[in-house]
Amino acid sequence: MNMKDEKANTPAESAADDDQVLQKLAIHQRRLKWLTGAAVSLWAAAVLGATAVLVLHGWFVWPKEKQIMADYGMYGRLPDRTAGAQAQTTEPPTSADRALGVNFTMTYVVTRGVLLVAISVLILSGGTLATLLLVIFNRRVTLRQISHSLAQISRQLEELQGSRPEAS
Repeated sequence: MNMKDEKANTPAESAADDDQVLQKLAIHQRRLKWLTGAAVSLWAAAVLGATAVLVLHGWFVWPKEKQIMADYGMYGRLPDRTAGAQAQTTEPPTSADRALGVNFTMTYVVTRGVLLVAISVLILSGGTLATLLLVIFNRRVTLRQISHSLAQISRQLEELQGSRPEAS
């Protein structure tokens, strides 16, 4: 007898080892499910957050920006809305008004840059979420295919063993 035969497990030890392996696999599967849920949740939150930035900008910031830029373009300064529309002066803009106009323009440009970043994040988040879901579903399909193949092999082995004449 060689050393491998001496170390062979009894059927009871083999069953205990199988139980331990199955328990560890179950623990790993639970961890994978939690991790998958966390990953999908975080990427879904990223998609929703970037979408919220774009939607809220469109509802709240964009109309006010348009109004400020139109007013500044028309008058060379922000109008005094407290005195009414008739009280607009025809005086030339002061250096402070011009500096404010440059500030408005730069704010407008920076806001457009932020929106481009938000759109990029939205696209990236959506692509990553889709990739993550693809990996999850592909893994599930692969595991089902393997399980089905193993069941077929097991069934074929049982049929082969049943068709053989038993040796006495």
